[in-house]
Amino acid sequence: MQAFYEISGLNVYIQIVVTVISIALHLYNTRNKERRETVLEIVAIYTFGLAGWFGIMSGLFGHIIYADEVAAGIGWPLNSGFQMELAFASIGIGLIGFLGFWNRSFWLPFIIPKSIFMLGAGFTHVLHMIQHNNFSPSNTGIIVYWDFLFPIVLIALYLLYKREQKSYSI
Repeated sequence: MQAFYEISGLNVYIQIVVTVISIALHLYNTRNKERRETVLEIVAIYTFGLAGWFGIMSGLFGHIIYADEVAAGIGWPLNSGFQMELAFASIGIGLIGFLGFWNRSFWLPFIIPKSIFMLGAGFTHVLHMIQHNNFSPSNTGIIVYWDFLFPIVLIALYLLYKREQKSYSI
């Protein structure tokens, strides 16, 4: 299972790459057509929708199917019921984001709990580094940066989208 520890944070990179490729393919495939959505809206659709999808997968695979491996990678105790609770929270929040592919009204209800969840997780990672000297592979590095940066991206993207919508309605 050493390989798992060496790729901790790989899901973050995969999410970024899949999102960027999806946006690029959509824009490329619609380059000579009149789009219903603005470029910013397309970026938002894929960012929120895929963040939701990856949240569902994180809950399912990271905290149910591979719960002990993930716990060990973070430096948590094994066989904890906490993992199952975290899984269902991740799946529920992720589902709200995933539904944002089809309905923009799901965006804000996704961004609020996702951002609080991630900022809280980031704070907890840092706290465990300081208080418990926990520098396990999945408690440090890209995971921690992502926990603080991605909520900023989500909020900024949503605010830009709302500003753009307001400017079109004038």
